[in-house]
Amino acid sequence: MKTIITLLTICIVLINFSTIKAQELVTGELVIYIENNPNNLDIKIDVQLVSSLCWDASDNPAYPDLHNLTTEYLGSYMITEEEEDLNWEGCWSYPHYQYAFGLGNYMVSACSPSGDEDGDCAILDYFIIDYRTSDLPENFGSGDVIVDFDVSTGKFYYHNTQNLFPTNTSIWDLKNWIDHITTELEPLPPENLSWYNFYDSPRLQWNHSSNTEDYVTHYEIYRNIGEGWDLIATQSSALVYYIDWSIDLSGDPEPDYLYYKVRAKNGNRTSDEFSNTVKVAGPDDFGKETNVQNDFNYELKQNYPNPFNPTTTISFTLKDESFVTLTIFDVLGKKVSKLIDEKLTSGNHQIDFDGTQLNSGIYFYEIQTEKFRDIKKFVLLK
Repeated sequence: MKTIITLLTICIVLINFSTIKAQELVTGELVIYIENNPNNLDIKIDVQLVSSLCWDASDNPAYPDLHNLTTEYLGSYMITEEEEDLNWEGCWSYPHYQYAFGLGNYMVSACSPSGDEDGDCAILDYFIIDYRTSDLPENFGSGDVIVDFDVSTGKFYYHNTQNLFPTNTSIWDLKNWIDHITTELEPLPPENLSWYNFYDSPRLQWNHSSNTEDYVTHYEIYRNIGEGWDLIATQSSALVYYIDWSIDLSGDPEPDYLYYKVRAKNGNRTSDEFSNTVKVAGPDDFGKETNVQNDFNYELKQNYPNPFNPTTTISFTLKDESFVTLTIFDVLGKKVSKLIDEKLTSGNHQIDFDGTQLNSGIYFYEIQTEKFRDIKKFVLLK
């Protein structure tokens, strides 16, 4: 993963009727004005990833259209009108701003603090804006999106109009010179590679990434027969299996050993990581399936979609077979649902959550095993 080197700035300018708060407006990709706030209410603007997938911009000028998956922008950032400098850093310029986001799908909301000790915010209005295109930042040009938040009505508007800003939009919908191109966004590696003997040749099979928002156009198959890894085939992502007819598992015990792994490809961009590696055979066990080397780690992933109404999917990975509990809590820490309470095998898992019986608001989901615990926030909007 490469360090982000380019900049997106979100600037908030506070306007109280005819009086403008003294504050410099710094041009950026997304500019939000807070208007009609005569009582100086504490208004917060929150930018949060809807999906866990997010990309940065390449720092290599020779390949400006290659975007790397990043974990730099997975947080939720909040600013208030009380702050002196209200701007965000994005992924294509100067890295000295406090707040940042990259090439992702974001929920931008305006909220008013509820006054409780947890500092929770009551959402007044929100919109979701999608920046997941590899046409950025190379071609965004004068691509600023300017939005007003009117405190008196609690709504987002197009700048200097009474036209409501759309609840769901994208940079390519708002700016017709920006194309929705995804084939240069780094893909996620395939999962659960395995094999079996198919008419005396190894048949490999795997799964697409468990993240449904991944972008993949092809798969690359690599083989190692004792002399290093070689790319032996590239095929469409529509196929999640490969038969290596060049290997005869019924013949003499050659090569010395046989390993495979698979990598995802999206346009010209390959995943930085490979699938797990499988060992098909060695000199003494040609034709016998051996243990698969699984590279699973413990991980709780961000639910999708988020915000959701009324259902969402929670995915997680277990390194080892474990007894697992997956529990939903409200903002006061009260348990509202237990989704899982059983022993599960190692590997990737997912479960759907239905929030039909719950009120809109912020909730948390927590996973616990003998060796792992994590918690994430999600938002139910009805």
